[in-house]
Amino acid sequence: MAAGALVGLPQVNDFAARSDQQEGELNVLRGEVDRLTQQHQELQAGITFYRNELEKQSMRLDNQNSVIQNGFGRMEDGFVRMENGLGSLDGLRTTVEEQVVSAASVQPDVLRETLRREVLRPVFQISGEDAVGSAVLVYHGSDEKGPYYLALSCFHVVRDIIHYQDVEAPHEVLFDNIFDQLGGDPVTLQGRMVAENIPADLALLRIDTERELGPIASIAALPKESLVDAFTPVYTVGCPLGTSAQATHGQVTRNDWVVDGQDYWMVSSPAYFGNSGGGVFLEEGHELVGIFSKIYTHGTYRPQVVTHMGLAVPLSTIYEWVKAIGYDRILPQAETVSPRIEEASSAPQVD
Repeated sequence: MAAGALVGLPQVNDFAARSDQQEGELNVLRGEVDRLTQQHQELQAGITFYRNELEKQSMRLDNQNSVIQNGFGRMEDGFVRMENGLGSLDGLRTTVEEQVVSAASVQPDVLRETLRREVLRPVFQISGEDAVGSAVLVYHGSDEKGPYYLALSCFHVVRDIIHYQDVEAPHEVLFDNIFDQLGGDPVTLQGRMVAENIPADLALLRIDTERELGPIASIAALPKESLVDAFTPVYTVGCPLGTSAQATHGQVTRNDWVVDGQDYWMVSSPAYFGNSGGGVFLEEGHELVGIFSKIYTHGTYRPQVVTHMGLAVPLSTIYEWVKAIGYDRILPQAETVSPRIEEASSAPQVD
């Protein structure tokens, strides 16, 4: 019996060895299961992350698609408005073309006659033995002396005609005013200076007459000056070299020119000696906005006139002066001033 029991011991040892081997294999399998479990968890977390990202991207795509759809809708509305606008533009173009064609058949003659009446005819020549110049009718009225006209001109022109420095009563000196646009022969009437502004080179003239001298210039309202700038089209009207009044066309090239502390506008409309005292009129509306005063020359031995560099006294200077001397009735919508005040205000010189 003892010998039989001993015979079974190797089998027991083999079983223990296999048991230990299987336990090791189980441990390896457990480690592999743990590793696979961890990988599964990581994969699951990755899948959750990418699912969330896909949802976010899907929401962004939905928003972008909505924006695109709205954009398409606005584009369609824009195309509709554009087509409607093109239709309106075509209609407007047709209307303008019809107006241009209609105006072209009548405008030239009407426009020329309007320019003659509103721009050319108010300007006349003033003359003396040693000088000639221009002036612009700006008022027609009557007082105890009878009917009369007032005109704006330049002081230096009247100064040279009446020899201002050599006379004791310059406001009483009479000089010739020549009107040659009344039909027939030129008409010469006596006039006198009633006020002057030497620094600004302005003079106010009075012509007593019962004769109709034609239209007077329409002085622009003062706010119009703010619209006058470089490239504003104008007509310069005067009597160069003592000729009949004539107009040239140009532009205001500078509205901030200063000479001897006085403000001027520079104009490109050609002018010459004798234009001084004439008017500068807006092309649009034909309103008087300045008095032509000076012109530049080049050279000393034989000075050459630079015809496109003329200087005009601006509207605001005219307004300020005529109000200061009590003649604001020549301005738009001015109140009537009594003849007594007129005579009193004509005597003082404005320096």
